[in-house]
Amino acid sequence: MEEERTQLIERRKRGRPRSLSVEALIDAVLDDGIATFSMPTLGKRLGVAHSGLYRYVRDREELLVLALERISDHASWPSPELSWRDQVLGIANTLWVICQERPGYAVAAMSAAVVSPGYVAGAAARVESLRGRGLDAADAIAAVEVVATLVFSASIDTDRRILRRQLDSSSGEVSAEVRGLELQSGRAHYLRQINIYADGLDGTADRPVDA
Repeated sequence: MEEERTQLIERRKRGRPRSLSVEALIDAVLDDGIATFSMPTLGKRLGVAHSGLYRYVRDREELLVLALERISDHASWPSPELSWRDQVLGIANTLWVICQERPGYAVAAMSAAVVSPGYVAGAAARVESLRGRGLDAADAIAAVEVVATLVFSASIDTDRRILRRQLDSSSGEVSAEVRGLELQSGRAHYLRQINIYADGLDGTADRPVDA
């Protein structure tokens, strides 16, 4: 999978100006914001005609997928030494932090038409970590998918509530206290759901005996 990604990047290098690279485009996406970037805004940020960016990537969707992979690669995922339940909660926490640090990540991750080989490899590594602590393959895959869906949904709902509060406010702003309460509520919501899901797995997981 990593070889596939390397070949993808190498193909984009042919005939391109030395001043730009796929990695530079990803940097620009993260600076601009994954929820709001467009090829014209990236071109302006990088000081080039946006039409020239298509020498590096096929379209905005491909660039978005590579940006999502970068974010995932640089995230702090839970240790495989933790119990499967603590890993599940750790994955949820990491995804929640990403969603708060990168506005629009949840929507982008849930709506992306494709995923990169690197992103798939990262998810596969988390599945293997869960299998190593007692979950079978099917349960491990389902756990990673369920956790992501619950966290992304909670993040999107929280953002919507905050936006409604902004629209209802006479100043058009939301205080840090109110925002904090909404975030706390959103996090508590997905944690309740994940713990209920994990309770269901408890009866089927082959938990290793502690050394």
